[in-house]
Amino acid sequence: MPTSKLHANMSYREVIPKNLSPAEWIEVKINTGTQSTLQDLKTFETSGGYCFKSRTNVQTRNRFIYWRAYQDMLELAEVSLDISLQRNHLRLRFTDSAVLNVSLTEQANSITLLVVTVSSVHRYLFPLNIAGQDGSSTTFPEDLLSQSIFYDVSEKINDPSTFYVTDGFGTMPNVAVSYLSQNSQSAYFAVAYQSKLLLHVMNCVTGHTVTHEVKEPHLMPRFLSNLKGALTGRSETLEAATAMAFSEIEGDLFILVLYRSNELRLWSVDSLQTVASINCSAGSGHGGSGAQGSQNNQLRKISDQNFCLFISHDNLAEFICVSIKPDADEASGLNLVQNSVAAPQMNLVDFDATSTHIWALWSNAEGDFHVSAIYLGSNNSIKWVSAALEPPPDRYCLTMEQGVDPRESYCSYIFHPGRFDRNVIAKALYMFRRVNLQFDVKQLSMSVLKEQVCQAVEDEIQNELKDFVVTDEEYLEISTRLWDRFYSCCEQYHIKFSEPTGLAVLGGMDAVCLVRRQSFALLRPCEVLEHLLLIGEHNDEVATYVAPLFRNDPEMAKGFVDLMNVVTLLDKVISEDIKMDLDKQLYQRESPMDVIAKLVARITMGDDNGPMLPSSCLKQIHQEVQQIPNLKPAMEMLLDVLCMIDPDAPPHGKTLIDFKLANSMISIAFNFVDYSLSTRFLQPSGALLGSEYGLSILSETVKQMATIRFSVCRNLLILQYLVYGQKGMDSENVLTNINYLNSYYTLVWIAETPISSSTPPGFEASMQRLSRAQLFSGYTRPYSSHLRNNGNDQTTLLSLFLQSKGLFSALSMLLKTDSMQLESEQLNLRQSLLELVGYINKMLWPESPIYVFPEWLFGTCHHIIVQDYVRILSSWCSVKSHARCFMLAASLLDCGEAHKAVHLFHETATGVVKDDFLFEHVLKNTPLYCKLQESVTRGEPISAEDRKLAIVHYYLKVIQLFEQHSALDYVIQLAEMAISVLQQDDPQLPMFQSIVFNNHLQLGHYEEAYCALVYNADTSRRKDCLRQLVITLFQSKCLSLLMQFPYIGLQDEFESIVESRARSMSIDQNEVYNFLYAFHTNKGNMRKAATVMYEQAMRFQVESDAPNALEKRCSSLLICLNSLHLVDSRYRWIAKPKIGDERVSSSMDQNNDVGEPKDDDDKNRQEVIVLELADIRRELVHAEAVHELSHFCKDVAAYERSSPEELSYLLASCGLYTAALKLSRGHSFSVLHIFESLTAACNAATEDKDVDAWNWLQNNDMADLPHRSNAADMAWTLLQKLVVDNEAKDSTLIRKSVVQRLLVLNAFVPQWLINSYKLSHSRELLQLFVKHNRLLEAADLGCEMIAGMLGAGSEYFDFKHSVNVTNPQLCFPINTIDLLLYALKINGKEDIEYEMAYVKLEEEVNRYIETIKRTTEDKISMAILQNREERQQQLIH
Repeated sequence: MPTSKLHANMSYREVIPKNLSPAEWIEVKINTGTQSTLQDLKTFETSGGYCFKSRTNVQTRNRFIYWRAYQDMLELAEVSLDISLQRNHLRLRFTDSAVLNVSLTEQANSITLLVVTVSSVHRYLFPLNIAGQDGSSTTFPEDLLSQSIFYDVSEKINDPSTFYVTDGFGTMPNVAVSYLSQNSQSAYFAVAYQSKLLLHVMNCVTGHTVTHEVKEPHLMPRFLSNLKGALTGRSETLEAATAMAFSEIEGDLFILVLYRSNELRLWSVDSLQTVASINCSAGSGHGGSGAQGSQNNQLRKISDQNFCLFISHDNLAEFICVSIKPDADEASGLNLVQNSVAAPQMNLVDFDATSTHIWALWSNAEGDFHVSAIYLGSNNSIKWVSAALEPPPDRYCLTMEQGVDPRESYCSYIFHPGRFDRNVIAKALYMFRRVNLQFDVKQLSMSVLKEQVCQAVEDEIQNELKDFVVTDEEYLEISTRLWDRFYSCCEQYHIKFSEPTGLAVLGGMDAVCLVRRQSFALLRPCEVLEHLLLIGEHNDEVATYVAPLFRNDPEMAKGFVDLMNVVTLLDKVISEDIKMDLDKQLYQRESPMDVIAKLVARITMGDDNGPMLPSSCLKQIHQEVQQIPNLKPAMEMLLDVLCMIDPDAPPHGKTLIDFKLANSMISIAFNFVDYSLSTRFLQPSGALLGSEYGLSILSETVKQMATIRFSVCRNLLILQYLVYGQKGMDSENVLTNINYLNSYYTLVWIAETPISSSTPPGFEASMQRLSRAQLFSGYTRPYSSHLRNNGNDQTTLLSLFLQSKGLFSALSMLLKTDSMQLESEQLNLRQSLLELVGYINKMLWPESPIYVFPEWLFGTCHHIIVQDYVRILSSWCSVKSHARCFMLAASLLDCGEAHKAVHLFHETATGVVKDDFLFEHVLKNTPLYCKLQESVTRGEPISAEDRKLAIVHYYLKVIQLFEQHSALDYVIQLAEMAISVLQQDDPQLPMFQSIVFNNHLQLGHYEEAYCALVYNADTSRRKDCLRQLVITLFQSKCLSLLMQFPYIGLQDEFESIVESRARSMSIDQNEVYNFLYAFHTNKGNMRKAATVMYEQAMRFQVESDAPNALEKRCSSLLICLNSLHLVDSRYRWIAKPKIGDERVSSSMDQNNDVGEPKDDDDKNRQEVIVLELADIRRELVHAEAVHELSHFCKDVAAYERSSPEELSYLLASCGLYTAALKLSRGHSFSVLHIFESLTAACNAATEDKDVDAWNWLQNNDMADLPHRSNAADMAWTLLQKLVVDNEAKDSTLIRKSVVQRLLVLNAFVPQWLINSYKLSHSRELLQLFVKHNRLLEAADLGCEMIAGMLGAGSEYFDFKHSVNVTNPQLCFPINTIDLLLYALKINGKEDIEYEMAYVKLEEEVNRYIETIKRTTEDKISMAILQNREERQQQLIH
């Protein structure tokens, strides 16, 4: 078919796995005991490969082994593109024995390695564990699946049964070949010496080896045969073998030997005889001498019947395909049939052949290598199609920008992921330092290596500058020179290590392995654009092969190829600096149209040095364009080839909801597939191209194709500008090409952008914030643990994407599209690699409806890369713009740039119902999500209410995200943005108003918070907000601000909130009552102020155990009294709930006479007590008394419930007489015991028995007393003052108790007290003296009293008048005087003093009696006279 011709003749391109883990070699030394032969034989480095045949098993699919041999070293590496193998590098060192031949053979469950050295032959068996091969199980543990066949290699490899030491009769072999029989019972080794050919047959079971010599039967002695050769002109060297191969046909084994004379002989192993022969020079027609040319002849086995030879002649070389066919004349005979192909005029390094192709590795005189292939399936095939090899890193791409440190420029270029291998940089470092010190590269990460390189270069710089003082420009010049020297070291080692040594066709994979000195590369099939742009050979023939791709239209195909010729020509003539400038300008978001215009002007008009393209070249381009008859269709066809997403096709992949508004109709499509929901971590368990090598090859292929297509777009746009001019650049084709140019530039940027392979700082915190905000559910971590721990700190963005999610997403798309099972169906690289690349490009395509890559990139939390990605697409890509805007906003928010993020989030709000990403992640966990799905399924348009509700959900989740970042200022902005969307009667409005309030509150914007709560539309939310405001202001001590708010319409709620807070808080640290008092006072409500303070006092009494609780209670009660005094007299009362004992006493009082309790209504009515000023004052006095007592009694709480009288006793006992008397003023108990106690204290102070008199005196109020130096005098003065102040008018109770107490104590009664008593109740004082047997004092008092009655000193007594005729009669204490006289008379018998007092008193009594008699007689006479006068008067009248 034409398509198969296209595939057969299409070129290949090299793909080098990059950024891999350093190889860990298993070192094994094999000692056969032979003498060293290395110095006697010169061997070239050889290499090859073997591809596993089984394609149906995931373990052997895309799995191969490549090897390199040099001198006595054999290195084997097993590679799987699907499974990350462990211990897959084996290095065998055959001690002092050079390796001649290596062959690998696959059995059912093992790989056999056959090795021929110059002195021994070896056979090694490596087991291959295939899952389910024994029928017992279909699965193996993952660690077993990832084991290489070399995993268990040990020292047992030196078992003598595995090798045999050959005997070459003192000569060195020059070529060898090995073969394992089809039944795997015998291993055959053919070793050719200068003059003989030996065959060693090894039994694979026992290791026994038999040696035979392969030779023609001689009928004459050897010396005669040598003579014959001399006579016929055939030397012995022409009989030496140059290449050999085994062939097994129908159970018979043969050896095909190519001799130096270009003769090819087929030897039978059984008979050791020649079966057939052919002279490869005879039929070539080149007239050669028949001897070997300048190059070595080589032989490769295609199959047991087909072989390919490379024959070098004197003036040319050719490939000859030889087939072993049965002889028609002889039933058991065989013939050799040859077919020749001319070879290019280059030096052959290595080649391999299949039934359809010959692959050859060439080198030229300059040391450059080339790979080319020829298709053998048709005579009209394209001859020797070259493969595109990857060039080494281009020094020209390393540009030094003005003002940039050379260290930064060189480090970013050298350490770019995949540019230079770690071994290369380490070797360059050794060379640069000129030291032999080496270190283990496997233990050295790229970051550490980078530090060592920078330090080494810096040391060299300092060594050059240590004796000089240089300017900045000179320093930069030296730095640039040394860094350039280090780069040269890297470049040299890279070229050396990358030098190809051989190639091997991996037939089962449809690929070619190119073995290099320290790595390998794969040659993958090219696509059409790659072939035309990179190779560009035989385009006329290509046009016939690519016609099926263009609707089988040869003219269209030819026009397409011709157009690509011009594009390729432009790519060659445009210099690299122009291309780099264009890339930089695109990165800086300049308009592609302007960039191309400047570029074309630069190309055609040039600069100071003239135009960059000569006019002849431009003329040639115009001529070739004019020769294309169908230019426009060809351009359209090229654009169709460049297009990744069919714009006319329905969206492919996961399109949860695609809103397109048109005339109020919405077209929505749900297409659920699993690839974008792929959450599986990449594990080495056999995913197609899932290993470290496979992912690297896949990533490099994507990068190569994107770069090629970007070049095509760029060159096509230049061509369009040259053809159409600036005026014609507004055509649809041009605009489409500009779009593709930007898209492919984005793909190239993704493929080249370095990214850390480890999680960035704050990754977990960012993910948790997004998850808590329900903005990124179902997220898959973008980092794969088993691939990133290889010491490579950085990888590319594309590689990391493929490792974590991209590959499995592409595989899911491949499965869904092709309906194939990747584990069972046979897929080669042509089928799988390019298809996977296509699906990956669709995911990466900026205008693709698939959200896999943007979603994954968003989840990496590499904010600089996310922002750069959005920036690159922002100016031209409108698809997924809302999603990218959202990603950028979240990224900026994580970076602390909330002021930028808030505006981006606002711009994204309208895209919630338009963008699939936002619809999925914002509305996923909301009831609206299911509702919209149902409406979309029914084809109904989304209502404006649902749109608004979706935006509300969006703002709520974004607000949650900002709250987690503590960006409260911007939360307020977002809430206000949401409020602007809502109507005044919207039920969601109060919620956002509450959000505004809460965040103002948290920021300390209390005035704004109050305004926000006032305007809240919901009453209940308003009350809740007010409560929060009150609590916050109390906590922040902003009471003055809380006092200033007007609380219009909220005062009752405010008072209730503050009262509730006051009652809920501990009374010991409660400032709320004071605030409430101040608030009510400020409002002029003194009655409420008094109530608040009384409640505080009551709580201090009931709840507080604080030392200052009594003091605070007294203060509260005093403030309460003051407040009530400012209230109208009609309302000077407050209500108090009953507490404690008050309820008990009240319930007892409520019982009736029968003992039955009253009704419940009566009880409820008695739960409140009304307190007036007097009640509060009494409580205040009581509290002050307890407070005073608390200074002297430890357990004051025990006395707090005491009655006022009991408390007064306690106060008096503690010497607190003024406090006790103060307590009595508000109560009705007697104060006599207080004065009795004070009298006793004064008496004790007088007698000096109380040494602490001053202590108790100081505890009393002596502010108005004159100071006395004597404590006793001070005490009596205090007693005098208190008696005077507290004795009621016309009462002598206090003085009586004081005098009586003094008399009881037999103490002296102070004169001031006697004088005061005489003025108040002298008779009672006389009686007290007499009663207490104070007779002398009583006698004196009696005498004075009688004298006063008679008019002498009556002003000192309580007499209103003295005895006189005109005055009324006086009450004479006759009984007291009589008793006193009697007592004096009795005591006078024993004491003259009493007798004298008796006489004196008796005289005074007698005098008083006489005076009374006389006065009485005078009163009678006067009364008679008065009566007579009255009668006379009556008679007169």
